[in-house]
Amino acid sequence: MANEIQIIHDDGAETVYAIVRNMVGQWLAAATPEAYVVAHWATYDIALSEVSAAAGGVVALQGDFPAVAAGFYWLDLYAQGGGSPAQTDWRLATGLHYWNGTTLVPAEDWVGRMMRSAVAVLAGNMTFDEATGQASFLDAEDAATERASYTVSPASVGRSGASIS
Repeated sequence: MANEIQIIHDDGAETVYAIVRNMVGQWLAAATPEAYVVAHWATYDIALSEVSAAAGGVVALQGDFPAVAAGFYWLDLYAQGGGSPAQTDWRLATGLHYWNGTTLVPAEDWVGRMMRSAVAVLAGNMTFDEATGQASFLDAEDAATERASYTVSPASVGRSGASIS
């Protein structure tokens, strides 16, 4: 896992960092979730490094998402005001993201893929290979274009452990 957090920021002179929170209100100190503690603020930050700069001070930044379980996470971006991260830093943005263990995507992208899959099922544009457990969802308008796919493990069918990849 590397550089899953990627942003464009309009002020290359600012130090920007990220903080990750889970869906039950815990803050991640490295990859360990905990209840919010003001004194731990500097352990919550994820450094974002500059990978490219453009004229006018616009910069591309990236950083590593923590090694945590798949699920939905809040990603907060802050502009550091002093020598180290502090709770008084300016919050630039907050977004809900889905982490599958290797890829970080905005939640609306993930929900959009699931909706397209549901439409494909309703439209009858789905194939399923029982031998491999591979299901493919085809475009509602162009039944030859695959829009999403997942593999079902025989051990997880009908259980909460089923996953979509």
